Parts: sequence; C-alpha cells; structure tokens
Amino acid sequence: MVKRSKSMERTIKEGNDYLQRMEQVDRTRQRNKNGQQRQRAQRVAQVQKKQKESPKKIVQQKQVQVKREKQQKQQTKTKKDLKTQSQIQISKPSRKIEKKIPIQPQKVQKNDVAEQNIQKQSQPVKKNNTQMEVEKKSEKNVSKKVEMKAEKKEQEKKIIQPQQQQQAKQGPRKTKSNISVASDANQPSIGMVDCVFVVDTTGSMDIYLERTTHTVQMLVERIKQQSKSEQVSVRFGLVCYRDHPPQEVTYVTELHDLCSHKEILKAIEQSDCYGGGDGAEAALDGLNVAAQQISWRDSSKIPSLRYIFHICDQPPHGKEFGGFSELWDETGCPCGLKPDQIIHRINMRQIHYRLIKADSKRLEKFADYFRGKIVNYDEVTLEDGIAEGMEIKISDMVIRELCPDILLD
Repeated sequence: MVKRSKSMERTIKEGNDYLQRMEQVDRTRQRNKNGQQRQRAQRVAQVQKKQKESPKKIVQQKQVQVKREKQQKQQTKTKKDLKTQSQIQISKPSRKIEKKIPIQPQKVQKNDVAEQNIQKQSQPVKKNNTQMEVEKKSEKNVSKKVEMKAEKKEQEKKIIQPQQQQQAKQGPRKTKSNISVASDANQPSIGMVDCVFVVDTTGSMDIYLERTTHTVQMLVERIKQQSKSEQVSVRFGLVCYRDHPPQEVTYVTELHDLCSHKEILKAIEQSDCYGGGDGAEAALDGLNVAAQQISWRDSSKIPSLRYIFHICDQPPHGKEFGGFSELWDETGCPCGLKPDQIIHRINMRQIHYRLIKADSKRLEKFADYFRGKIVNYDEVTLEDGIAEGMEIKISDMVIRELCPDILLD
C-alpha cells in the first residue's frame, strides 16, 4: 500500500467537495427549470381558459346592452306619444270652435254689450270628452294633495304635542353652545376631542395645577372659534398622582373621569398639591390609570382625538429614568408596572401623548425613553420652570391637529 501524504489527502477532499458542490448546483438548476416550466404551463392554461370564457362574456354583455337600448327606446317612444296625444287633444276642439263662431263686426250700443256679456256668462259652455277627462284628472290630483297635507298636519300635531308637554314640565328651554356637554350622548357632533390631564400633585407642582384651569378655558374658547358653526364635542378628565408609601401616605392616584369643562374646573379647584417624599414619583401609575380606566369615547362612527397631557417635574422610579428614587431604583415601580406595558396601552388606544416638562434636566432620560416608543409623541419644555404660557402651548398642540389649515404664530 502506498502511503498518502497530507497534501494528497487535502487535494482529494477538495476534489470531492467540489464534485458535491457541482452536483448540488446541477440539482438546483434542474429544480428551477422544472419550476419555470410549471409556471409557464399554468400561465398558458390560464390564458386558454380566459380565451374560452371571453366570447361567452362578450355575448352576454352584448345581450345586456341590447336589452337596455330597447328599454330606453320604448320609454322615449311612450313619452313622445303622450306629448303628441295631449297636443292633438287640446288643438282639435279649439279649431272646431273657431269654425263654428265666425267673427262678424256689428254696431252695438253699450247697454246691449253688457246684456250680451251677462247672457254669455249664464249660458253653459259645451265641452268635448277630452276636456272633461283632463278636468277630472286635475280634480283628482288636487284632492289627493289636500289629503296628503291633512295627514302631514295630523302627524306633526302628534309629534309636537308630547314635546310641548315635556317643555311645560321642564320649564323654560335652555340654549347650548356649539361645544356639546359630556352627558349629551345623543347630540349630533362632527368630531370629538377627549383631553385628560395627568398631573403630578406633589408639593412642588402647586403653580402648574392652578394653571391647568386656564388651559381648559382656553381650549374650549379656541375650539369654539376655529370650529365656527360645526359641532365639536369636547370632554376633559383629570388624573392626579403622588407617590407610594412610605414616601407618601395620602394617595397614589386620584381619578376624575371624562366630563364637561365646568365639572373639571370644579375638580381642579378641589384638588391640591402636597407631600412627595424622594425625587421620583408614581408617574407610571398615573399614566396607567389614564390609559386603562378613563372611559374613552368610541371613534368608530365619529372621528375623535384622544390626548394625555402629562404635566410633571420628576421622573418615575427606576434606574433607566435617572435613579432619583431612594427605595426603588433597582426594582422600579413598587406596583410592578413596567414602562413598555403603559406605552403599549397608549399606542393601542391611539392616544396622543404630550409631555409638559417643568424641569428639563431631570426628565431628559424619561423623555428619551418615551420619545422612541410612543407613536404619537410630542413634548414642550417650560422655560426656567415658569408656568405662564402653558395654556397657549397646550392649546396650540390641539388646534394644529384639529384644524391643520390654520397657521399658528
């Protein structure tokens, strides 16, 4: 036996590998050819089917066109025949009358003329059968119209009487503005706007909570101005949040569901800012309540805009948001909420999330995290933490989307 060197073994292996690769290439080529042939055969079969079916369809279409043309011709003929018959019936009696009554100039005194006119009026006029039929038809049509009007009046009385009774019980009628109240579910509207304010109500946010009253009033006024005569139903909600115990004992979240602007102004006046504990707050809990527990209106029939205006100066608990928490930096929110869950709920409900930053430095990481994952995201920074002008910035956000044709300064 001849011993093979390592170089020989390598060359043999390379040759075998090359042969295997070539075989695989040949197989793939054959498969591709077979596939192309099958596709060609399918195309040819489809073309043949279409060619067989096409003459039948053409014949059917022609038959339908011929039927339609015949029907149109018959309708036009009937209309023309009716017109000609009516003209003939009207013209024939007039000609006969002209032949029977020739004009003969006579000298007659005034008294004689008056007596002749009276006699003509008293004498009955002879009428043809055609004229009698036309008069009968006209009388029938008039009687039908009178009956229809009487029925309509009776129906209107039946509808108006219970309404008048209700008004008498309720008292004087109250007028409403173009913007509908939240309780009026049956009132027709062209669009809906649901605005929910998620506000940090710890001790440092007292100024911003007071400023939300101005934002509500400005939103109502500006939507009235821009919508003009069109009805836009606007409702407002409020979610206040503070922190978890032991950092805060009063409450974690407080919910005021969607209502009218007057009711939400009362809710804002009754709420206050207090406590807070460490740097981070229960922001994720507030957003979760707004996304899940707010009764957002159905937008399947009427177009609507949904907003969450998050007004805060501190981020939520967790290292990813800056690590400002004393107890829950590593674990995050003590309730077990995760930011991705809340972002998913906001996106699924098609909510427009708007972050109003009272402290831009502490909220940088929080804004970066939400900016990249929420579909409809926008933010506004209040310069030097000053609350003045907050209502203008928030109302501009809504008006830009509600009336995109308007240019704002």
